[in-house]
Order: sequence, then C-alpha cells, then structure tokens
Amino acid sequence: MPGVLKPVEPTAEQRLIIRAWNLMGGLDWAALPTVADLLGITDIEIFVAQLAAIRDHLREES
Repeated sequence: MPGVLKPVEPTAEQRLIIRAWNLMGGLDWAALPTVADLLGITDIEIFVAQLAAIRDHLREES
C-alpha cells in the first residue's frame, strides 16, 4: 500500500536502552548506575540522553 510505513526492528543498542528503561521502570536516577553496570553501559552521558528521549516521547503520546 503506498504511503504506509512498515515497522522497523529496533537495533541492538535500542533494545538495550529499552531493556534498561524497563528494568528501572522509567528514568530512575538511583537505579541508573546499577543498571548501567549490569548491562555493561559505559557512556553514561549517551545512556541518560537516550533514556530522556524515551521519557519525552512517552510524555508527547499522552
């Protein structure tokens, strides 16, 4: 069908950030260091930016 977008599978990085979001139940500053360590995330600045993007997107939807 013309003009219809097909769903795209998330990348491995996106799946990791979504997993972190789900583990923390959102952007939880107290849990952030533990979850980052658990998932092997080393660039905390990018990690926080990605989590904030999820938060902002969810706020826009509601």
